[in-house]
Amino acid sequence: DNGSGMDLEGLKQYFSVGSPLKRLQGKSALFGRDLIGQFGIGKFATLSACERFRVSTRKGDFSATVAFDKDDWWRRGDRWELPLEVNPADGRREDGTTVTLDRLKKQFDPAEVKARLAESVPINAPDFEVLVNGEKIHPSRLSGHRIPFLEGTQFGLVHGETVILPNSAASTSNLGIECKVRQVTIRRELFGMESWGRDVTRIRGEVHADFLPITSDRSGFITDSEEYKAFSEAMSRVMREVKSVLGQLSNKRENRITSRAVREALERIQKSLLAHPDLSPFGPIPVSNGQPAIGEGGVVTSTKKGRIESIAEKQKPVRKSGQKRRGKPKANLLTP
Repeated sequence: DNGSGMDLEGLKQYFSVGSPLKRLQGKSALFGRDLIGQFGIGKFATLSACERFRVSTRKGDFSATVAFDKDDWWRRGDRWELPLEVNPADGRREDGTTVTLDRLKKQFDPAEVKARLAESVPINAPDFEVLVNGEKIHPSRLSGHRIPFLEGTQFGLVHGETVILPNSAASTSNLGIECKVRQVTIRRELFGMESWGRDVTRIRGEVHADFLPITSDRSGFITDSEEYKAFSEAMSRVMREVKSVLGQLSNKRENRITSRAVREALERIQKSLLAHPDLSPFGPIPVSNGQPAIGEGGVVTSTKKGRIESIAEKQKPVRKSGQKRRGKPKANLLTP
């Protein structure tokens, strides 16, 4: 991280658990971004993938490295002491922070890392980008019918966008709407779409509600809070509109399919009646030669080299019974 870095007090604050600083401060000092942490325990989630992690930071003239070893921490018991090395030889040379995971217990798939980071960090924030193995992470872009929304509650705004995917892009993976707090996905919710049948596979999107209280493990919301109840009511209105638009799109698609089928059927009937005019229930179908005239309308067939041909002109002469077929005269080539 090539941000501001931390001094000694910043490191102490970083390793403090349950500190209210982020909730009270709200914004970062340099760029004014929303601070995404709340309880100060997210850093220890790395211990599910490693046995030890090191934090190296520099801010101005201060440079230090702090290591957190899980085995050593267990041995210390109630003592909350972490080794601090000031101005290490392998420390950072510019302001910022580097976190290194040692003694890994799992293997990381870069594709999974990118997908997770796209949800867990505010990659759309200005002056901010995340790279994995030198490749910048971009937010996923879904194709389909987009429905933006903005709802107000007594606690704050509920805003976002839903996307109705085409049938060809429907999928059972990652069902639901991403619920974000401070641009970070907490979880996906269906908001009553459980009863929509196959249509639920076509609905995606995201909703932002920064006022929602979340659980300490950041995996869900405190659903019995007044904030969440107001949020649910707002999303109920949004989903009613989504269902209405989905029905309209389905009707349009069915109408297009029906119109195409009717048009093709009429074209086949017309071709059949032109080929067999005696079968028409309305009598022989009048055929026009394309010239202006007085009387009823007639069918004009396609033209060749500017000349309009009627069905009668295309019909082969019918040989009467008993009439001999006139053969073509044979000629021998006498000269080369």
